[in-house]
Amino acid sequence: MAKKRPDNPEQAGPKPAQPKRPAQRVASGTPWHPFWRWLVSLLLVLHLTAVFVAPWDLSTDPALPPGYVAPGGSQQLPPRDSAVWQQPVVPRKLHRFFNYYLNLAYLNHGYQFFAPDPAGSNLIRYQVWDSGGAEIATGEFPNLDQQWPRLFYHRHMMLAAQTGDMGERSGRLYAKHLIRLHGGQTARLEWVLHKLLSPKQVLDETPMGAESTFVVLAEIRETADAAFNSNSEELPVAIPGAGQ
Repeated sequence: MAKKRPDNPEQAGPKPAQPKRPAQRVASGTPWHPFWRWLVSLLLVLHLTAVFVAPWDLSTDPALPPGYVAPGGSQQLPPRDSAVWQQPVVPRKLHRFFNYYLNLAYLNHGYQFFAPDPAGSNLIRYQVWDSGGAEIATGEFPNLDQQWPRLFYHRHMMLAAQTGDMGERSGRLYAKHLIRLHGGQTARLEWVLHKLLSPKQVLDETPMGAESTFVVLAEIRETADAAFNSNSEELPVAIPGAGQ
């Protein structure tokens, strides 16, 4: 027998709930004030420019004028600080403009870490003597046996690597620090290059730490009198190969 439909629709039970439609978003115009959009865009452009400036400046070297002839027909190049060298104007000026920001954001590097031509690593060997000539400290850095954790070792590795770029002044500063640290009278530093093995040395099974792979590039001596007397007239010791 067929069921009788209720005469009143309200007695048929509750109706299924209708899904709510999301409220339509009303466009509110430009989300940012034009001033802030221009300001953020300008800051982004300046940041990206700074990112490119550091490697651009470090990869451009001074050049001699076209057709330069050394006085007297000499084949020797003029000193690096000579006014004869032409400096790349644009990257130098941009680097000076962004200098503080590059240092603050740690962007002041050239992205030339290990490629395409790795050139070995640098070491600083040192000795410190007291006023009687007795050796009171000796060592080298970086040194995995003394500097750890790894980040501390890496910091010493970068200090040794930057010595050549900074010139003899950095070596003298290291010597002064070691004299103060150990309470010595005299310090001697060697700037050493640890060369990579050549293909022939690899075939000959030459150890990576063989003595032939270490080359002393320069030597610096410092005394406590010169280190602590700012009026010292002692001439600085030039590091061969520095800045070349």
